[in-house]
Amino acid sequence: MKTEYSLEVITLTLSIILLFVAFSSIFSSKIESAEVKHEYKFINGLRGLAAIFVFVNHAPFVLINLGVKNTVFSAWGQIYPNLGSFGVQIFFCITGFLFFDKVIKSKDIDWGDFFVSRIRRVAPLYYLTSLLVFIIAASFSGFEFLNKESITTIAGLVTFNFIDNPMKIGGVSLVPLSSVTWTLVHEWRFYAVLPMVAIFYRSPYRSVIMTVAILIAAIDLGTSAVVCWAYFLSGMGAAVIHKKSITNKAIKFTFMIVAISIFIWMCGLVEVPGYGALRFALATIFFISITISNPRFLHYQFLNRLSDISYSVYLLHLPVLFLSFKLLSVFLDLAALDKVTFWAVNFMTIPIIVALSTFTFVHVEKRFMRKKREEQTNAPPVAYSEQTKAAI
Repeated sequence: MKTEYSLEVITLTLSIILLFVAFSSIFSSKIESAEVKHEYKFINGLRGLAAIFVFVNHAPFVLINLGVKNTVFSAWGQIYPNLGSFGVQIFFCITGFLFFDKVIKSKDIDWGDFFVSRIRRVAPLYYLTSLLVFIIAASFSGFEFLNKESITTIAGLVTFNFIDNPMKIGGVSLVPLSSVTWTLVHEWRFYAVLPMVAIFYRSPYRSVIMTVAILIAAIDLGTSAVVCWAYFLSGMGAAVIHKKSITNKAIKFTFMIVAISIFIWMCGLVEVPGYGALRFALATIFFISITISNPRFLHYQFLNRLSDISYSVYLLHLPVLFLSFKLLSVFLDLAALDKVTFWAVNFMTIPIIVALSTFTFVHVEKRFMRKKREEQTNAPPVAYSEQTKAAI
């Protein structure tokens, strides 16, 4: 089969990963001072890598996203977008795993508290980033945004893009600024159905319900170009398997090799599209294999740091890339930009992204999460059953 692995591709990809690791290490004291404790280290490792993979996807195509046709070198093939779509799919699997794991372990979940905690976790940084995106787009449009197209886009931004919109402010496309936010719609949909999932899990007919869900996923994957909700199902299945606590070292090692092999094959083959039945099957097997093998290399602290700032990296990397190349266009013709300069600028955005992400993680994300914990700490004593409920 035709692959797209080459020394150039491997070098560029590894360079991006190492730069993120290096600069996040520089800010290690700041990040770790606000570190979020998680039960599963391998999930942290995957989340940190997934955020970098999304950057790896967008970096090579930043000129195309800006509407610039470069005449010196052309865009690369499918490895970079494959890494990006794979990173997004891993985020979905992680969400399905973590929250279904809570359903498995908790008999009585305070759903009001759950949704408030989700809003506190997701909304503040999203709205801050959306405001930044709006200001950038409005400034490049000459602040001519009092039109139906722009107002509809603003409504979309306010509602996490639940309202369909043209993604334009004053004629300036938001694709190179905030195209990643489409995934948050799917996250919120999963949160919305999670109470029903919990009810079904406690039902004596849960095996039948799960079988029906799998059949619907199979039909959807076979008929739709892009299917996202099924990856939450993959994470839920992995949570059930993880509950079995497989400890045999030979089995764990075998599944680790399976996961690594799938990753190399999936991201390096032209024939594997970003979405669809084949990608879903490969990504699901990969995630379940990681869940079973729980590889030690995903426990490293540098990946835990990247995990902490991953949401900020995810939302902020596009505005930074946009502004960096817009600034460069003042001095150089982007259409005639050579490859070395192009990648040098991409690399130079990484410390900026990490620094901004560290700041927003500490002062925005963690601040709102901390408020929730402080409220729980200062709450008046309640009955034992209610304490148990609040601790979930």
